[in-house]
Amino acid sequence: MSTQAPVDPQARRVLRWGWWLYALLPVAFVAASLLGGWLLSLQGYDGTEPDLPTSAALLAGLPAVLVLVSPMVASAWCGRRAETLGDPRGRALWLVSALVVVLLVGLNLVQVVVRAVTGG
Repeated sequence: MSTQAPVDPQARRVLRWGWWLYALLPVAFVAASLLGGWLLSLQGYDGTEPDLPTSAALLAGLPAVLVLVSPMVASAWCGRRAETLGDPRGRALWLVSALVVVLLVGLNLVQVVVRAVTGG
């Protein structure tokens, strides 16, 4: 029988907040999609043009990506904070959140690079 040291209640609270922030990813996805579409429309594009300039895509895409990854960044911070407060379960939260951020930013960067290379 193993005995574990009791976990600080503050660490548990921070970890719980981190998982709630992680659960906001679908909401952030919808918000980022709406924001990106709105920013494109402000520039005079509807997003379906095959010749959408890279600058317009970046002006609309960068704020949208920031909105998309913000709950994951906050969730990773909470996971790291919980781990430093003594809850080892925080490591899983911050690793998963950081991986999601890297994947989301990477996928969006691939789109921009492909658009720039193909001249679209």
